[in-house]
Amino acid sequence: MSRKRIATSQDSAAILLPQEVLDAMGVLEGDEVDVSISDRTLIMRPLDAKRARTIEDATNAVFERRSDAYKKLAEGVE
Repeated sequence: MSRKRIATSQDSAAILLPQEVLDAMGVLEGDEVDVSISDRTLIMRPLDAKRARTIEDATNAVFERRSDAYKKLAEGVE
């Protein structure tokens, strides 16, 4: 295991991963990953196309179902 320092930029933080870690995970620059936390441990998994489509479909369904509410929120309070 190697140690990495967290770098910050404005209101975000980043950890730079060595190429050998990316190779071992099978991910390339620009790929999407699934990030979660379990018992204060960061878990990062490659996001495969099927899972990405499932997440996208679920997100679109919520936006479609709640479109009126989102439009009212966007308009703001009069």
